Amino acid sequence: MSSEEIIDPTKQSDFSVRRILFHLVLPGLALVLSVLAIVVIGMHSYNTTRTGVRTLTHELLDAVQRYISQEVSDYIMPASAGNIVASGMIEHVPVAVQKRVFFSYGSAMLHNIPQIESFYLADARGNFTMIARTKDRKNIEQTTLEGTQGHKVFHHIYYNNDGVQIGEASDPAGEYDPRLRPWYKVTEHKDAVQWTQPYLFPSSGQFIMTSALRFKGIDSQTVVFATNISLNELSGFLDRMKVGKTGNAIILDTEGRVIAGRHLMKLAKEADWDPAKMVLNAKTSPILAMGFDHYRVRGFGPRSFTVDGKPYVTMTSPLKNSSESWVLLLSAPESDFSNFARQSSKQSLQFAAVIIVFSLILAGLLARQVRRTDRTDRLLVAQQRQVAREAASVQQISSTPHLFDDPSEPLVLTEQLADITGARRVSVWRFLHDGSAMICEDSYDSKQDTHSGGFEMFRQDMEEFFKALEDGENFSVDDATGDTRTTQFERLVMREIGTERVVVHPARGAGEVVGAIVLEDASSVGHLLYFVDLISSIVAVRFASLYGDRTTGFNDADTGKIIAGDNDVPQVVSGLKPHFDTVLNADSKAALAETSGVYHHVAVLVVVFTDPVLHNDTETVELLQLIDRLACEVQRIATEQQLFAVKIAGHRMICTAGCTDAEDPTALLRIANAALSMREAFMAALAGANLEPVFTMGLDYGAAFGREVGHEPKVFNLWGQTVSVAELMAQGAAGAGTVQVTERVYTVLRDRYLFRSRGTFFAPHLGLSRAYILAAHR
Repeated sequence: MSSEEIIDPTKQSDFSVRRILFHLVLPGLALVLSVLAIVVIGMHSYNTTRTGVRTLTHELLDAVQRYISQEVSDYIMPASAGNIVASGMIEHVPVAVQKRVFFSYGSAMLHNIPQIESFYLADARGNFTMIARTKDRKNIEQTTLEGTQGHKVFHHIYYNNDGVQIGEASDPAGEYDPRLRPWYKVTEHKDAVQWTQPYLFPSSGQFIMTSALRFKGIDSQTVVFATNISLNELSGFLDRMKVGKTGNAIILDTEGRVIAGRHLMKLAKEADWDPAKMVLNAKTSPILAMGFDHYRVRGFGPRSFTVDGKPYVTMTSPLKNSSESWVLLLSAPESDFSNFARQSSKQSLQFAAVIIVFSLILAGLLARQVRRTDRTDRLLVAQQRQVAREAASVQQISSTPHLFDDPSEPLVLTEQLADITGARRVSVWRFLHDGSAMICEDSYDSKQDTHSGGFEMFRQDMEEFFKALEDGENFSVDDATGDTRTTQFERLVMREIGTERVVVHPARGAGEVVGAIVLEDASSVGHLLYFVDLISSIVAVRFASLYGDRTTGFNDADTGKIIAGDNDVPQVVSGLKPHFDTVLNADSKAALAETSGVYHHVAVLVVVFTDPVLHNDTETVELLQLIDRLACEVQRIATEQQLFAVKIAGHRMICTAGCTDAEDPTALLRIANAALSMREAFMAALAGANLEPVFTMGLDYGAAFGREVGHEPKVFNLWGQTVSVAELMAQGAAGAGTVQVTERVYTVLRDRYLFRSRGTFFAPHLGLSRAYILAAHR
């Protein structure tokens, strides 16, 4: 083998090394250096541009700040300088023409300056005059406080834009005294114009601020002139102001309370119309809140900071000639002024962004699928738990003893329904046989964990609700106030606890609706309809078992006896001896002998009946039978509640409790229970006899005196103002079948019973007092 063919394996090729060096290392190094150079140059250019943009931003914000400051100064100038002009006009004229000058000045200002709302003029003697826009903002109203202490009235005169009087009215002023108003008191011991804190009028949505100036009139009397200026237009101006593309402008006082700015009315509603609570919220307005914090620490001027990785610029400056040194705060993202500097950087990142976006999409789809799987698993578990809860609830109901033969309140039904559906309140209602009214068998408030019942709803009060029930179809309403079927039900039943949503399931008996289940603010009903329908069926069976059908009359659970039909007319029983004793129930004479006859805490219930119209003897006999049943019910209730005495005197029935020397703390509770029980028994019996309610009840609590009078058999009688007022309550009751009570009764029982305010009444020797309607147990 020749020497040329011999190869040294340890020898490396210089060509390979150079190739790697020139084709890989040097280009890579050049690329890295180029990238680094581009990055360095780009960062330097970006920083230089950003600094210039930041300077430009500050200059632009400063220009906007000066413009807004001038606009705000011009806006409030009529309220500050106007006070000085008006006071100069009024203080040099005779007292007799002060009002004329005031009205002339105020009318001219209201016609020409839209932000002015009204003007006040008051003096140290308590005189008060006002000129203001009407609510429709089309006419002018002049108001003068007239009359003496205790009989003050506001006298209003209305003028159109041509100065022609178009109306006149007066209304009571109560104890109004202008000297006690904030705008009057803020000027005490001060000669310059003073400003009050802003205040809101929720009815008109106006955000008002008052400037006031104190001066001496020509008769040396102290006079205060005040101007009310609306800040709504100022907020509208700031709302329309463009600060960059997405910037904001707002005016605050030194305490951080918002004076004007974007979404002012929304902020006022969130603060419950309290100006003191209208402050910046760091959660909803983090940029403005941080800018104001910088102002409080570092004072006025431009500030830059970063929030969530995004740079922002804010500027604070004082507003001259304003109240309490108002502060103008401007904020805007730096990007509103520097987007052009970022375009080149964004283009170089687009390819990487595309990859990142696709990766994020794929990751998002995977995460979405995982979450859907987890959600399905959770729904299955929740459904299994719900089925178990429903089964346990049905088992609890089925194991309740005497559910279908005990007329007591169906507590287990309402409690289980509230537990399963999450309703705030569940109530079970029963139709009277003629459909004229519904009685609440039980109402369970899950939040308070309390039961109540026994109160009624009349068809005449909520005709649409009754018709919807009798259609037999379930219905639900998200806003009970906006549906004609539930408007009256919301006003009479739901409004007391503030519920809004209602679900109604009629309880269908044999061919008709016998009652209903009402769920208020239920959290989950859509997938539980079958369960609620099951409970409504149980309620219908219970009603049929306890009370019979609406078409066949009510059994002895309602009235004690089956009410006779039209063909079963009772015959007059002859040979009965007359009874002159009017006492249906009374305690033993031994109990009377132990008392002094003066009772300081007596509960008196008076029931007043009206005469029904009778056409023949048959109707008279039926009426006597009905009266006998009512008397039996009264005796039963009086025995159950251990009343002291029950007496009949013509059209009146008087029930008493607590006739003891020592106070009986249960007397008023027992007689209130008796009143509700009697009302229920009377309503059921009269409805069964096809009669309208012909009775009213009155209840009072206080001092009385009484004793037995006459020869044997002696009769116990009770006198005193408590008896008279109870009778007055019964005679003045709002409607048939109602129980009207005095304020003394309401004060003692308001924690145990439900009441409705009735208004005021006048009683001899007592004067004006309030009356209430006893509705039901809590």
